[in-house]
Order: sequence, then C-alpha cells, then structure tokens
Amino acid sequence: MKSKTLVCVVLCQLVVLTWLTPAHGRGLLSNLMKQAETLSHGLDLASKVGDIGSHRNDVAFTAVTSSSKTYSTGSTIAFNTLKNNYGNAFNRGNYRFTAPSEGLYVFSWSIATHTSYYGNTRLMKNGSVYHQLNCYKNYQQCGATVTMWLKRNDQVWVASGYSSIYVYATYSSFSGWKLH
Repeated sequence: MKSKTLVCVVLCQLVVLTWLTPAHGRGLLSNLMKQAETLSHGLDLASKVGDIGSHRNDVAFTAVTSSSKTYSTGSTIAFNTLKNNYGNAFNRGNYRFTAPSEGLYVFSWSIATHTSYYGNTRLMKNGSVYHQLNCYKNYQQCGATVTMWLKRNDQVWVASGYSSIYVYATYSSFSGWKLH
C-alpha cells in the first residue's frame, strides 16, 4: 500500500512538471504512466504471493511421556504431556500426529531407557514402519530425526518395536513440524 501511495505522489509531481513544459513532458509522462502501471501490477502480484504464504497452516508439536512405563511389543508410546501443539495436529488421546495438509515434515523422537532394559522403537506412518531406533541399557538416551512427505490425514506415531522397552518419564519426547 505504501508503494502505491509513493507511485501516486510521483505521478502527481510529474503532472505538475508537464504543465510547465507541455511538449516535452507529455512523452515523458506517457512513458512514466506505463512504468507506473507495470510497477503497480508487480506490486499487486507480490502482494498476492505474500498472501498465499500467510495462509499456510503452520504445524509443530512437542510431547513428552508423563510417567515411566514398560511398553510391550507393538504398543504406542504414550507421549501424553504437550509442551506445544501449534496447529493442533497432535492428538493427546491416541498419541498420533495427523497431517493437516500435504507437505514435507520432520519428526524427531528421543527415548531414555532404564539400566537393565534395552529395546527398539519405531516411527510408524499409517501403520507401517518408517524408521526404527535401537536403545541400549545403562540409562541410554537414544534418538532419531527423519523427514517424510505426508498427504493430508496421514498419521505418524512412535511405537515399541520387536521387544518391550522401558521408557523414562519426561526424558522421552516426540516432536514434529512441517517444513513446507
């Protein structure tokens, strides 16, 4: 809007100059009018492109486990305490992320295990293993970060893998966000 105002002010000044030197100024004014029209069209287009970006759905979440627990093989890890949930795409009831729109997403999860336990966790996408992570005993902290393309309503969650796993509360987390 400020750019359009500036264009109008410049054109008004040129009109005044045209009255002072009519023969020479008309050609200059005609040329400047064409340039101003092109500039105005470009500003309108830039404004529309900027509006497209402002309407996208920003999505990000981080959730942690609220209690220490042993999860049996194939169980969904209960990341039930939300640190943030921008876009409300993470469901605290079933511990799953549901993509609100198609795009490239990043997911990261970290598991803290007990001294006598080791285990495997899996990042699940619509019921299929997308990536897995082995955690070793002695209070090991293990984690992974992956990118994946999701379609609208695709679901992602973390589950225990081929064995049971003991997960420490508050030290274990699951995060995700949309890149674009």
